[in-house]
Amino acid sequence: MNGYGNSVFLRTAWEVSGGVPPVNTVAPAITGTAQEGQIVTCSTGTWTGTPTITFAYQWTIDDNNIIGATNSMFKITVEEVFKNLSCNVTATNIFGSAVKGSNTVIPTE
Repeated sequence: MNGYGNSVFLRTAWEVSGGVPPVNTVAPAITGTAQEGQIVTCSTGTWTGTPTITFAYQWTIDDNNIIGATNSMFKITVEEVFKNLSCNVTATNIFGSAVKGSNTVIPTE
């Protein structure tokens, strides 16, 4: 194939027209009862960008990552009581990624 007939040309992500990296328009939010033993949920918030966006979560306590806490839901333990609990959401597509933090809650006993 010399560039004629049935040749196949592959395009990279940067060549796809109309692609836009993720941009947050409404911050993620923690919902649920912030109390020891309860499960709280972190929403993704609202994002713009194309093509499809995927999301990753990282829960933090007093601005430090909680090892292994990478789901949208988090069960509060005694270690989080009376500390600042929040969640960072990373939005990613083929054009880039961005991180936005949630509101902060202070779990009680």
